[in-house]
Amino acid sequence: MLRRWPLFLSLLLIQFAFAFSVGATTLWPKQAPARIISLSPHITETLFSVGAGEQVIAVTDYCDYPSAAIALPKIGGFINPNLEAIVALEADLVILLASQQRTIRQLNQLGIDTLAVNNRTLADIQSTIDTVGHATGHRAAAQQLLKQMADRIAFIRQTVAEQTPPRVMIAISHHLGDNAIDTVYIAGQQDFYNDLLQIAGGENAYQRAYPKVPSLSLEGILSLNPNVIIDLFPDADDHSASLSDIQSQWMALTSVNAVQNHQVHLIEADYATIPGPRVILLLEQFARLIHPTLVWPEGRTP
Repeated sequence: MLRRWPLFLSLLLIQFAFAFSVGATTLWPKQAPARIISLSPHITETLFSVGAGEQVIAVTDYCDYPSAAIALPKIGGFINPNLEAIVALEADLVILLASQQRTIRQLNQLGIDTLAVNNRTLADIQSTIDTVGHATGHRAAAQQLLKQMADRIAFIRQTVAEQTPPRVMIAISHHLGDNAIDTVYIAGQQDFYNDLLQIAGGENAYQRAYPKVPSLSLEGILSLNPNVIIDLFPDADDHSASLSDIQSQWMALTSVNAVQNHQVHLIEADYATIPGPRVILLLEQFARLIHPTLVWPEGRTP
């Protein structure tokens, strides 16, 4: 069976597979917008992180972080935003993904300003923070957040600099057989997971440039033979998989190096599948798991 994740997580795979760079579709507003609608969980998180939460008047069905976003009106999802609801809310600005070109055209035709951002790479995430901060009148807060992220990234880079990078496979979704791992979708060379992995002192076990979202059969996993496996899950409320069963299924692959080395890790966290400011938390987990014997200086851990 396929992990029963929310629709936006399945769309994360689609975004990775078909992502392309597109710039913002609106000029900077002359004054900070007072009524903003977010059409993606990572955009909602970014808005609140830079201090623009009070300007947000509606979000998608899947925006549940921070807790203040839960009580906001919902206007559909990535592929089915409710345009009538958006118009009725009289938004000053709708912030959405650059890949949502059809929605951008529809909103612009309705006279609603849009701001398009990207989220495929770590650089995209950082650029979105800067762009959203600028557009909403919170540039200083955005710059402070980016500096905090940069400092933590630099600390991790320095700490793992002398370590030999193990070959790591990051699973982002997969079909589960009755008693065994089946088809697995993994992080490729062109997404933010790969960026985080490199900073954390690992090497992506999948080295081909394409496809952007590789899928591996059981035979493919055995052939790849990673030294570390990291399997990502959203928050417990957002999936129905039994993590203990999945751990057992991974551990049944006894010929895989990661299994032999007891380096199969499952991460269950709401930020694990959201390309927003909290990716820094995922980066820190990657670093700890990839280098479990490393002593972090001055008693610090990432």
